Amino acid sequence: MNRRPWNGHRDPRALTHRLSLCAGAALCLVNAAHAQGGEGQAPVSMERVQVTGSSIKRLSGETALPVSVNRPEELEARGHTELKDLVLELPQSQSLGFNTGAAGPVLNLRGLGPMRTLTLLNGRRLANEPLQDQYVSVNVIPRMALDRAETLRDGASSIYGSDAIGGVQNFIMKESFRGARMKADWNVPERSSAGETQAVGAIVGFGDLVVDGWNLYGALDHQSKSALMQGDRPELYDGSALNQLGLLVTPSNKNQSPIANFGFAPASAAGGANNNNYNASFATGCVAPWSLPTLGAGSVATPATYGNAGCYRDPNFYTAISDGSKITNLFAKGALNVGQGHRVSLELLHSAFTVEKYRGLQINSSSNEPFSYYTIPSTSKFYPGKGITPLVNVVGSNTGSNSPAMFIDATKTPGVVSPLNMNNRLVYFQWGPGELGNAYRNDEQVNDRLVLAAEGTLWKWDYRVGLNYGHSQRNTATGGGYILYSKAQEGFTNGILNPFGPQDAAGLAYLKSIELRDYVYRRNEAFNKGVDATLTRELMQLGGGPLTLAVTGELRRDEAKVHAAPLDYVGKLADGRYNISSAGVVVKDDIVGENPTGVAARLHRDIKSAVVELDAPLTKVWSVNGAVRSDTYSDLKTTTVNPKLSLRFQPSAQLMLRASANTGFRAPSIMDIQNPTPEVRQATIDDPVLCPSPTPLIAGSGTAVASADPVKVCNAITDYWTKSPDNSHLKPEKSSGWSIGGAFEPVHGLLVTLDYWSIKLSDVLGALTLPEVQQQPAKYAANIVRRADGTIDHILTSQANRGDMNMRGLDVAATYQLRTNNLGTFNFKLDGTYYDKYAFSVEKGGEMLDDVGVLTADARYVGPNAGLATTQQIVYRWKHTAAVAWRNGDWSAQLSQRYNSGLTDLTPRAGSAYTSVKAYKQYNFSAGYAGFKNWKVNVGVNNLTNVGPALTANTGYNGYLTSNADVLGRAYRLAAEYTFY
Repeated sequence: MNRRPWNGHRDPRALTHRLSLCAGAALCLVNAAHAQGGEGQAPVSMERVQVTGSSIKRLSGETALPVSVNRPEELEARGHTELKDLVLELPQSQSLGFNTGAAGPVLNLRGLGPMRTLTLLNGRRLANEPLQDQYVSVNVIPRMALDRAETLRDGASSIYGSDAIGGVQNFIMKESFRGARMKADWNVPERSSAGETQAVGAIVGFGDLVVDGWNLYGALDHQSKSALMQGDRPELYDGSALNQLGLLVTPSNKNQSPIANFGFAPASAAGGANNNNYNASFATGCVAPWSLPTLGAGSVATPATYGNAGCYRDPNFYTAISDGSKITNLFAKGALNVGQGHRVSLELLHSAFTVEKYRGLQINSSSNEPFSYYTIPSTSKFYPGKGITPLVNVVGSNTGSNSPAMFIDATKTPGVVSPLNMNNRLVYFQWGPGELGNAYRNDEQVNDRLVLAAEGTLWKWDYRVGLNYGHSQRNTATGGGYILYSKAQEGFTNGILNPFGPQDAAGLAYLKSIELRDYVYRRNEAFNKGVDATLTRELMQLGGGPLTLAVTGELRRDEAKVHAAPLDYVGKLADGRYNISSAGVVVKDDIVGENPTGVAARLHRDIKSAVVELDAPLTKVWSVNGAVRSDTYSDLKTTTVNPKLSLRFQPSAQLMLRASANTGFRAPSIMDIQNPTPEVRQATIDDPVLCPSPTPLIAGSGTAVASADPVKVCNAITDYWTKSPDNSHLKPEKSSGWSIGGAFEPVHGLLVTLDYWSIKLSDVLGALTLPEVQQQPAKYAANIVRRADGTIDHILTSQANRGDMNMRGLDVAATYQLRTNNLGTFNFKLDGTYYDKYAFSVEKGGEMLDDVGVLTADARYVGPNAGLATTQQIVYRWKHTAAVAWRNGDWSAQLSQRYNSGLTDLTPRAGSAYTSVKAYKQYNFSAGYAGFKNWKVNVGVNNLTNVGPALTANTGYNGYLTSNADVLGRAYRLAAEYTFY
């Protein structure tokens, strides 16, 4: 493309440098980072580049769009050990949670959810995570080949189509690389090695595009991270802080553990009010580390009750704060200049990452298992009173055919004490295999992509064309700690397994023999195949430069492949057929804790897209950019059209103003529309109609109506469908947005950008939540599907176009550079977002709830991400990252701060007035030295002040707000990089 002629009297490179600094908030930051690199850097290039959010190449400072840029060296200086750190601390993102979940970390721009943020690699889509088909995890992005991450903080459906409502994050790889470099990172918490991260990477390249006309390079990353359990940070989960404030945390009721609580009827083992009356180990202490003693939640009531005295699982042993993970990414690119300004390139990505999703002790409680209880006969050597397991002391009538109260002590359970008369009755219990350790599953994800592209100039048209093939696969497998129900029951029946204490040698060997390791019970795939072409041309000269037209066409086919559930451990009916419903859903299986899922199906949709963009520099100070895109989805049978208009005004090098307005959309995913089978989940609830309760979200708190069986309608395991096979009623979400702002240099060296933005959404896709049905059963009566006897068959909580959203905020960024003669160069940086409004209604015309700066356990506040996010959306009023960086010769250092403003707790514990959640501030420090030949070394301390999560009395937490904070504590980081040539 021809370069724009230069007009004006200032030095063009100096002005271009200022323009690029004023292009957007993080463009300011990134240029400051470049300045940190030293005085010997090359001057700013005048080459035109393609900026995220536009199809037209331009000088980097000419965009009217708010684009943030982060480079790898800057992220490393801020203490990042993986790209998850970037998405968690970006002020424009409301990504939450130290625990990244099985899908891996994802970006959540504007708090709209990851499904409304588009993630690109070199400007093109990747295949989505195949289970939800909604988003892309940043775990698939290769770090060694990364040149920069551009974040467009504006709607961009007019350029990129669906999903770009909250913005776009575009990870851009190196255009070329020559040489060889290796790198190693190590991050270890001060307290222990739990949560430790280790990473190695290498990049090798040959050829020079300018001199040789070709370049080929490849980059490899590998990272492993160990899990962090609650036992590694017990003070954050035991509620001690709340108790010290007088906010008593209710004691836990007993639950299933390797030290079984037992009873004499199946109903008592199914989680009802008479749940497992007795525990043989309670008098002498429950066995660590598996279980702890409890007198039950009723022990603090007035009057006190002790019906749930026994042993319960120790959450510090079984619950993970952060799962383990392994990531391996390979990226390769080859480029060839074929003459006359034409270039062809080939990109290859292979990413594989596994999340070790810790699931705690797996107990037989699901209706998919043969029974929700185990039994032990009197012939077992472990039967209470047979010599190994002691009898339980009880008070009251003890006939051998009744269930007296378990004796606690004379003050709590007074009466005549006697050993429980077992009378050789069959014992029922729930139990888990403690010796096998914490159960975890392996969520294995693969993302592959191949792109063949060409660019050049033909007949005065610049062209860019590409063929794109993407494939992702997710295999969910048992890792460890899972057993087969039928084999466990055989072990109890034959006297091999002990449900009341640790296993002997024979029991341990048998337990290991029935463990189901590395068994894939769910498999999904997704495909993204497309061809795209963009033509650009300068049409005529205007007062500020050429009027440029870009035309883009894209044909894409998205596919989803669901594999049939494996039949190895699926139960059989009396006639020998597999116990699978008419919809293809597994009804009974032998795996304790996980269920084989999947109905063989291959789904596809075709998308046809066209984009027209026009860039018009009307004068030297005024420019306008307009774009419009149409998308036609074959399965939606509709065409969406989305325009965008951007305006830029720059009267001087020190001031630039910009504004934009756009519409956008998000199409329901292919799995939303064409889902082949229900997705069935389970919860223990009270029937909201037949067992009503003043606290319907607390299972077991209701009272059965006179005509109902309490066992069937109260505290009952209930199926609810989060996906339905009939979704033809769904339509795309719609958005409209605008922003206005600019960049200015009030004094030399100080650069500030401000952008005020607004986004409104309608027809928001979201699932009806189970709590909504529980709290408003009359309103959602049609969603409660009942059997002939009136009991619940299932509750329908699948996707629908439900509500509206309305949000506004201000993005602020600033950078200041101070050069000294002897002390080096200092750079000061700030990047922040202020939320003025974040309101939503889960139903059209319903109550608009304001979510800014609040913490709540109210189920209504799950909001627009219902069915896709299980953590309440937290929107901080103010969030920023700030840093001061120093460089002097080969030495460098940086101190950075991550800040979230405080919250107001709307649902503290009953009787508590502690409603203020304090602000969170975390500091990271790093220092680097590059004076060794070919070496760069960086050391750092993350969470320098060892700050912990903020205290909260919210009912959703046990004392501390752990979802937004670094729970590793102070951690030390070492990174070393060696360049071979």
